[in-house]
Amino acid sequence: MATRADFDFSAEIIMAGGAAARRNWEVLEAHTVAEWSCDLEATMATITRRDPFQIMYATGLDVRGFDAVREFYRRRFETFQGQGFFARRWVVSDSVIVGNGLFRGTPRGTFFGTPTTGKRLCLPMTVWVHFEDELLKGEASYLDGAEEVKVW
Repeated sequence: MATRADFDFSAEIIMAGGAAARRNWEVLEAHTVAEWSCDLEATMATITRRDPFQIMYATGLDVRGFDAVREFYRRRFETFQGQGFFARRWVVSDSVIVGNGLFRGTPRGTFFGTPTTGKRLCLPMTVWVHFEDELLKGEASYLDGAEEVKVW
């Protein structure tokens, strides 16, 4: 598996909480390194078993439950490998982390519930990462659906 040094974590980080916020940041780093390395077991080890979720509002993707989220990541690793979200800023709190930046990459097949065209994407994106029991509870991602239609 890759390490933190293999990916771009150069975004501004605003700590808006205490010890729980710092722990959430550590969990998010471990999660993203595992995800971007396409390591399914390590990715799932950072996620709560208590009704986790993945939501992409622009595509209508709404995945809930541990087994469904596991299947989401398994498929995601087939359609897109490597770092896709390049944050400009993270705001880290005791219960949620909000990242703002760009999604960049060229997914194949169906990605976040939408068939792809093979075009390279570069879309403004905001992701809300929720935490529970010192693990990742879920991610809710927002991007401009009109921009998405232009490139997919």
